[in-house]
Amino acid sequence: MKKLISLLVASFITVSALAACYVPSENASLSPMITVTSSDALDAAAWLSDRLGDDLTDRVVIGTDAAAYGVDVSALEDDGYFIRSLGGEEVLFAKTADGLDRAVRRYAKMTQAGSVSDVAYHEGYRVKRVEIAGRDIAEYTIYCENEKYMTAAADEFASLIEKACGASLAVSTGEAAAPYISLCYVDDEALSTVGYRWKVAEGGLTIECSSGYRPTSARLAVSRFLENEFGWFGLTFGYEDLAEAELISLPAGKCGGETNAFVYANLYGDSLSDPANDRFDRSFVTLGGVANCCHGLQNNRFASELSKSARQDWAEDQPCYLDGEFFEVSYDDVSAYIEEKLAAGKVIGEDLCFIDIAAGDNAKWCGCKKCTAMLKSEGSVSASILTWANRLSEALDEVYPGIVYGVFAYLGTNKPPRTVRPNEHISVTYCYDNNCAVHVHDGRDCDESAKISYLEDWLDICDNVYVWGYGMDEGFMTACYTGMVRDNLRYFHDAGVRGIMWEAEDRGFSTGKIAKWLAAGLCWNIDMTDEEYDRYFDRVLAAMYGDGAPYVRDYCDSLGAIRRSAKCAVSGYTAAATPTFAPDLIAPVFDALFSLTEAALRNVDSRRQELRMTKLSAACIYQGCVASYFAAYEAGDDERVAELSRRYALIEPRLAAFGINVRSCWQGGIVVWEREDWESDMELMAWRSWKSNAKILSLKVPTRPMPERIAAIVGQ
Repeated sequence: MKKLISLLVASFITVSALAACYVPSENASLSPMITVTSSDALDAAAWLSDRLGDDLTDRVVIGTDAAAYGVDVSALEDDGYFIRSLGGEEVLFAKTADGLDRAVRRYAKMTQAGSVSDVAYHEGYRVKRVEIAGRDIAEYTIYCENEKYMTAAADEFASLIEKACGASLAVSTGEAAAPYISLCYVDDEALSTVGYRWKVAEGGLTIECSSGYRPTSARLAVSRFLENEFGWFGLTFGYEDLAEAELISLPAGKCGGETNAFVYANLYGDSLSDPANDRFDRSFVTLGGVANCCHGLQNNRFASELSKSARQDWAEDQPCYLDGEFFEVSYDDVSAYIEEKLAAGKVIGEDLCFIDIAAGDNAKWCGCKKCTAMLKSEGSVSASILTWANRLSEALDEVYPGIVYGVFAYLGTNKPPRTVRPNEHISVTYCYDNNCAVHVHDGRDCDESAKISYLEDWLDICDNVYVWGYGMDEGFMTACYTGMVRDNLRYFHDAGVRGIMWEAEDRGFSTGKIAKWLAAGLCWNIDMTDEEYDRYFDRVLAAMYGDGAPYVRDYCDSLGAIRRSAKCAVSGYTAAATPTFAPDLIAPVFDALFSLTEAALRNVDSRRQELRMTKLSAACIYQGCVASYFAAYEAGDDERVAELSRRYALIEPRLAAFGINVRSCWQGGIVVWEREDWESDMELMAWRSWKSNAKILSLKVPTRPMPERIAAIVGQ
């Protein structure tokens, strides 16, 4: 058998016959059955020509200029379109190129299904009429307290109502008079920090917002109310998909409300998915003023004067937390930090609630006699950190009462001390390093040897524990966590965890965004039934992948089952491939997974959805090929090797169509190119990672000589 270069470092071969999406070019030929009425229709026309080919037997007109056909596109939203049969032609008109893109995809799917019908998508206002207590909403005035966060929420409410149904409502801070929509704060611990309740009376609608955290309480109440009662999916976290409705009626006596399950929820990592313009509204995560820690000691340069390495941060070593001089310098430094925030207009208890004083990102703990003695007696370095943090927070509270100070249980301090306890001013962020990264965090699927979590021990001694769950699912060798989201969040909630930090550095190649959408819903409804959760899961996927959603659901369910049946593996941040990859479980189902992602690619509703699906399919192809290739190569199965090579070759051109150059970007420790110009640190990291991938995954990787410059650096 002809020797092939490993798929891990193979050059990409363009195989256009297998491509699931068309990449238009300036010289692309259009079907003779297509007429365009505007230059911005060329890409859509080229896509349709390629997708249908000889199956396009009807004459089709595409464009944003519809005047000659008597079609008015001005009432369409930017993503809206018309598909109509007029005078023996199928006309596809929209107001924008984005609308045309959606129109040709819809038309192609109808044609291939054998039935084309007239469609009006996102024409006019989505909601035709809204009634409250039997009156049209246009008759109402929004009344609210004269407070900056509340008035901003009222203005946003009015803006969204107008966008939904066209009714323009006035906003007043005066005394409410019927018919009214009233927004107000209430002091009620049952509503937690940002919970709300609402009720319709004969005079109008009242929405009561928790006063627990005013910076986001009213805004979230407005958003969640519209999501639940208007069907405005995803409004809270940056996506606006309002369902069409002839009538939304809220009769007198109807009521509802929600309470946030956690006081804080940081659903992290979406900035890495930027090419799709996919954002996760960060205001959503601010359910309360106390957040997770993130190495505040090094990031805020607290006590930098005593850094043993003479650096201007604490990233490379730790101070002596029992040293008197360290306490004085850290007190002065944190005090100066607080004064700076107060001078900038921050208010303690309102938008200055928390200061991160957590240790730097290293385990170089002090080894002096005092620290060593405390470690021996208390069994954990966390004892010396808590001793310092307790003293510091108590001293600061005398001057600046009401602030909470955060420390880590992380990297050697995961275990709580035997007797030292955090005081009421301290919150603890518990990180899942050195715990099983494969299974549900309650350990139900783990081997006994992998159950080393100290989370519940911290919960026994501290009322303010925040969990930082490690995903580390970045790059092509990503893991799928969607099957564990509900079980993990329910476990944390029932155990008494106050907040969560869900880390998903996915760069868009994983199911991390799906997991965050699922977590977002659970943060408001932690007790979803199985049926409710399934509906919500499917709704999330429909928003992200359109008609491709059912295939992505099967893909997620398959990977979730694989993950939960895999062996335990210890977590921890590494640039190398995740140790949770299970090639022996993925290889047998790769063909099925590949078929699912290909079907999803063909059924997405827009170019943005196609980008999301293309990136997800790249990870599917990469993992499946890595899992399958070496066994086929060693078995001499030339046919299988060729098929895997063809699939692998799809990655580069598909991503290139969206401006993603896999030959020059770092994808979470994955080597996806083969070049001889090893001149950047990035490529040095990639070489190291390639070697560590092979070791971690126990893969037999064909070797190649290491360039002399790199060999000298890594010592090989």
